Amino acid sequence: SFVCAIAAESPADDVYRPTHYSGYVNHAYDDIDSSYYFTQYEAMAEANHIGGGRGGAALPPYATDSEVENGSPGADASAEDSNNDEEVFRDCTDDTVAEHHGRCLPEFQFSLVDSEYDETLAFPDSVTILSNVGDKPVLVERKETDDDEEEFDDDENNSVVLRHEIPFTSIYGPSVKFNSFQRKVFIPGREIHVRIVDTERSVTTHLLNPNLYTIELTHGPFKWTIKRRYKHFNSLHQQLSFFRTSLNIPFPSRSHKEKRTTLKATASQMADESTLKDLPAHTKVKQSIPQAGQGQSYNNAGTNGLGSNAVVAMVSPGHSSILAGLTPRRIQRKRKKKKKRKLPRFPNRPESLVTVENLVVRIKQLEDYLYNLLNISLYRSHHETLNFVEVSNVSFVPGLGIKGKEGLIQKRTGSTRPGQAGCNFFGCFQKNCCVRCNYFCSDVVCGTWRSRWFFVKETCFGYIRPTDGSIRAVILFDQGFDVSTGIYQTGMRKGLQVLTYNRHIVLKCWTRRKCKEWMQYLKHTANSYARDFTLPNPHLSYAPMRANTQASWYVDGAQYMSAVADGLEAATEEIYIADWWLSPEIYMKRPALDGDYWRLDKILLRKAEQGVRVFVLLYKEVEMALGINSYYSKSTLAKHENIKVMRHPDHARGGILLWAHHEKIVVIDQTYAFIGGIDLCYGRWDDHHHRLTDLGSISTASVSGSIRRTPSLYFSKDDTDSAFGSRKSSRNAHYDTSNKERSPSPPPEEPSTSIELKTLKPGDRLLIPTMLVASPGDTPNDSITALEGMKLNTPEMERKNVLDRLKDNAMKGARIGKDFVHRLTTAEAAEVYTIETQAVEIQEATVSTACGGQEVNITAASTQILSEFYGQAKYWFGKDYSNFILKDWMNLNCPFVDIIDRTTTPRMPWHDVGLCVVGASARDVARHFIQRWNAMKLEKLRDNTRFPYLMPKSYHQVRLNPHLQQLQARRQQRVTCQLLRSVSAWSCGFIEADHVEQSIHDAYIQTITKAQHYVYIENQFFITMQLGVGVPGPHNNVRNQIGESLFKRIVRAHKERKPFRVFVIMPLLPGFEGDVGGSTGTAVRAITHWNYASISRGRTAILNRLLEAGITEPQNYISFHSLRNHSFLNNMPITELIYVHSKLLIADDRVVICGSANINDRSMIGKRDSEIAALIVDEEFEDGRMNGKKNLSGVFAGRLRKYLFKEHLGECGDSKYGGMAFKISIFIGLLEGDGSRMDVDISDPVCDKFWHGTWRRISTRNTEIYDEVFKCIPTDSVTTFASLRKYQEDPPLAKTDPEKATNRANDIQGHLVNLPLEFLNKEVLTPPGTSREGLIPTSAWT
Repeated sequence: SFVCAIAAESPADDVYRPTHYSGYVNHAYDDIDSSYYFTQYEAMAEANHIGGGRGGAALPPYATDSEVENGSPGADASAEDSNNDEEVFRDCTDDTVAEHHGRCLPEFQFSLVDSEYDETLAFPDSVTILSNVGDKPVLVERKETDDDEEEFDDDENNSVVLRHEIPFTSIYGPSVKFNSFQRKVFIPGREIHVRIVDTERSVTTHLLNPNLYTIELTHGPFKWTIKRRYKHFNSLHQQLSFFRTSLNIPFPSRSHKEKRTTLKATASQMADESTLKDLPAHTKVKQSIPQAGQGQSYNNAGTNGLGSNAVVAMVSPGHSSILAGLTPRRIQRKRKKKKKRKLPRFPNRPESLVTVENLVVRIKQLEDYLYNLLNISLYRSHHETLNFVEVSNVSFVPGLGIKGKEGLIQKRTGSTRPGQAGCNFFGCFQKNCCVRCNYFCSDVVCGTWRSRWFFVKETCFGYIRPTDGSIRAVILFDQGFDVSTGIYQTGMRKGLQVLTYNRHIVLKCWTRRKCKEWMQYLKHTANSYARDFTLPNPHLSYAPMRANTQASWYVDGAQYMSAVADGLEAATEEIYIADWWLSPEIYMKRPALDGDYWRLDKILLRKAEQGVRVFVLLYKEVEMALGINSYYSKSTLAKHENIKVMRHPDHARGGILLWAHHEKIVVIDQTYAFIGGIDLCYGRWDDHHHRLTDLGSISTASVSGSIRRTPSLYFSKDDTDSAFGSRKSSRNAHYDTSNKERSPSPPPEEPSTSIELKTLKPGDRLLIPTMLVASPGDTPNDSITALEGMKLNTPEMERKNVLDRLKDNAMKGARIGKDFVHRLTTAEAAEVYTIETQAVEIQEATVSTACGGQEVNITAASTQILSEFYGQAKYWFGKDYSNFILKDWMNLNCPFVDIIDRTTTPRMPWHDVGLCVVGASARDVARHFIQRWNAMKLEKLRDNTRFPYLMPKSYHQVRLNPHLQQLQARRQQRVTCQLLRSVSAWSCGFIEADHVEQSIHDAYIQTITKAQHYVYIENQFFITMQLGVGVPGPHNNVRNQIGESLFKRIVRAHKERKPFRVFVIMPLLPGFEGDVGGSTGTAVRAITHWNYASISRGRTAILNRLLEAGITEPQNYISFHSLRNHSFLNNMPITELIYVHSKLLIADDRVVICGSANINDRSMIGKRDSEIAALIVDEEFEDGRMNGKKNLSGVFAGRLRKYLFKEHLGECGDSKYGGMAFKISIFIGLLEGDGSRMDVDISDPVCDKFWHGTWRRISTRNTEIYDEVFKCIPTDSVTTFASLRKYQEDPPLAKTDPEKATNRANDIQGHLVNLPLEFLNKEVLTPPGTSREGLIPTSAWT
């Protein structure tokens, strides 16, 4: 009677009930004998219709036989044993409320006649899935304590649930073939919502399946649409039905069978559940009664594992006993509720029989079928389902942006060759005699079609090989993008051709509709998300101008490498590094008080072990020409599976012998990008002091960089892989997270020396103020003696003078107190030097420094600095101490063995500039790296699955690193930034050999042309001259127009009678090994020739052209300078040039161009070396002056220019004696001088007072003093090789009278000197034709 009552309630036509239908849910439908109960239903319905009493009305679902007979339904309710006293019953009110967030579909309605639905996908609740065994699921019986294998919680108000997301690095995980059940593509714990949003009906073209449904799917934050017909649903259902049939579904155990009682008891329980649906919302009936209660009761104990004494009374709404059992329903939310599995019911009625009036019902049927199907993990993870909803392992990665469009296609081979693939014989070898014949050859005879999973993301697209799940291509949208379809483009009606600068792809779809959909989506993406890269950009660059970008500058390697080290340490997902030369053993922070913690190879290995993916691109040198040994760098770095290193180009196969990859790139998580002129290699680390010597100091090694310990005075002979004997320390390495400090026992019979410091976090700055030194008996008010910058072999007289001056400075420091250390913001620790004649005791001193918002307390116990420490290098270890003009690098596999004698030879200082950009501009740098990496991967390692293709992150979801933001907050400025580059087919993988990008060159030209007041240039070369007809032969080899632009801009200023200044700073000599006047200096002289030919020698030189243009004094507009420093070594004054390696242009305190590109054709014209640079335009301004008038000065460009001027003019701290005595620089906005020098006003770089009275005067005076004291080379006094030899024969003043030379050198201010334009001007500096250098094409030098 219960069953009949429910059946009578059902609609006669048995159509699908809407979601608000108040029927009950059948959870045991498989156990019902439908034929038996159908007969009973017919008899009961006929009796009710004829028998009167109720007028044929349907029995209420909660009525019993006795109630019908008595005509009083609901008078008394039978008590039934409940399964779970904590169960919360859902009602229709809740379903209605939830429709706004996602329709809560009911479980399928109980119906006896269900021939319209196919329910073969029923899945028993007693079975759970073990999906980690093999490619197919393994089904086992669910235990009583098991939860559902998938529980979704999409309640937006539930803040307790942790939202999961797929990590970005999952795209680099092991690939899984498409037909494997182990594919995990969906977000854990997130439901999939289905909604059919549109229908297109066409009976004429599709008779059997006239309706095309547009289905909107929502999964977490991702939303996408697919288009499907009924036949696609049917095909999916058939595949899943076959899949279910093939499964080995276990039969229920005996205990499970006992839980299932008779159909009558089950139907009664369902009826009582239906009764509760009539109760008010958010209420619960809970009333414990004896088992033998009033009315009819059914012992269903154990149905859900509960005893028979745990029962709940289910009563009708009218019974008064329910009032005492009502409990607020929301209280029950504390207990987690399990969703029961819903049954996908596939509508069997053919689509052609569904009328337009019933289309709404059909839409609901398909929606519910797909919704229920996608929320059963067994079917959701099936590869046919994934193909149906168009998802893969790259669909729901938040870092990649939108889900995009995906699907299976056919791809023709040959996408890396221009034009069409195949022999094309029927096209008469590209003569295209017949379109059909042409494509018949390439498609049928010679073409190979392969199935691929094609995907389109925000700024890229690519395809995956379904057989193994590996990504086979990632192609970036660029300005060469084009997509077309049709027979003339592809030779097929269902073909699709996609073109970019890097790939030409021909695709084939199943239908013309799919082909049209792909074309429309690709065009839509190219014109929306990827429009920054498909539309023309300023300077014809690959990247657009990006406003509101955070950027910071770094002068010299100390600042730059420290910032890079902090960035590497903060990386969480990816690290990209591209270098011309990379030295794995380089120390990124110095002095190396943390042992090997900040050594580059250790940092990368540490991050790789933490799961960060590291990708390194190195230039593969011609070993006969260069000794940078990139193979050693690769083999040293690639010691972990997460570190991938590629070298390029392969010279023999590619035929690239003369050109190089010259970029210097470090990208952190595609969010922070460091670029500039600084390679992470030997010789680059330096600061504004530009020291010439590094004889010895105290260094404190550490174990893993976390616990600081005393350096051992005794190293084993095998301690060769570290400057601190890391092999020895590695045996004792440990990771201690406690705050306990340890002091290892000293060596026997040796003085105890220990430095105990607190544990520091990576990125914290270690500051040891050595100028505040007190004896144990001193009080805070006692005088403090400062020892600063003292070398072991400093002359006694100079030592006394320096000590007197340092004593005065120390007194000032003592009065400053704690404020002193708070003002220290440079990354350098104060120097600690050993003194030959005395030992210094350092009392306990506590240093508090604001770093990352935290105070770091550093306690140094009483430590005696002994002379036994003398001889251990402090800043430059092994081959890092270099002078490459005297001796080039060699034997790089022995990194800690000196190549020059540091006791007799000064090192060559290195001046350079770098940048860091954040956000979208960093994504642009990463995009260049990705394009290069993918091109190299395609060329060299196409089938090597260990080297993955890289994918660009979304530009709409940029997550900044809070720690890095805190470290860089004081340096960052708001600017507009555009990335520029020089690339061509060989360097970036372009298919068309003639395609070139030279946006760096174009930006230089435009910036110089638009400059109003001045142009400041620092560059390693200056090879640029007039280009035109009639210019003598060899000069035609120089094609860049930077010199031409400077010439035109100066001539225009002269005609307008307006001041315009051009500052050019470059090295005194090119960076090649050899004696400029000897047989080994051929390469040095060759570069020198081209520099001078561009500046002052020959008719095409810029100074000569200015003279011809009527400018009698070109020095009023343009001036060429270099840098030099001096110091003491072995009690003798010494000097050495500072190698200018920066590639920098500043214009008007508003515009900055900084990168890796030199001023020569190799870097500028695009077809040769690959380069990258950034164009920075200020958005924030402060007061400034130009030619005596007020003028807004950009915060970024203006402060960078002022810092460089102060460094070069000796105002950046006390650079007197070139490193003998340094004053700790205090950086507040800008580094300020100590006031001991002439007050230099650098605010106005254009006025005559600064141009002639300061800049050129200081440079000329310094040059004269250097020539007088040291007889430097190069010099204007030497014009021939003979005069050079004679000039070198006479000893300089520094050797004949060191004391007088020292007094004279005291007048040198800063590092600025003149470039000697007359040096060897009477000699031919081009290489002889018979020499090795003479056989090299001229383009290699220019």
